Amino acid sequence: EISLQLLVIIISFTAMVKAVRAEGQPKRPMSAYFLWMNEEGRAMVKQKNPDAPITEVAKKCGEEWRGLDDASKKKYEKMQVQAKEKFDKDYKEWLENGGEEALKQAKKETQAKKDKKSA
Repeated sequence: EISLQLLVIIISFTAMVKAVRAEGQPKRPMSAYFLWMNEEGRAMVKQKNPDAPITEVAKKCGEEWRGLDDASKKKYEKMQVQAKEKFDKDYKEWLENGGEEALKQAKKETQAKKDKKSA
């Protein structure tokens, strides 16, 4: 039980670098900002600035998100918490049902590709 929790913590920290994904591994949930951006932010910014390149749209979305009132943000923060809870549950189930071995295998394959590239 404790080693499983430690493994989850270690994997969470290593996920900052491009994480190795094993087959069937649950995806990490989106942040509240990305949930908002996908649902309404990007479309709203594109509507106001139809000819803006993607970099400009991303900057404007950031500005809009920072200017959003707390009540509006709460909706997406709640959605993010629910998604995180679901992910944690799914990830734990996946690890218990052979995910740990699949992850080790995927890491070996990724390392082999890197070694082959550098050789």
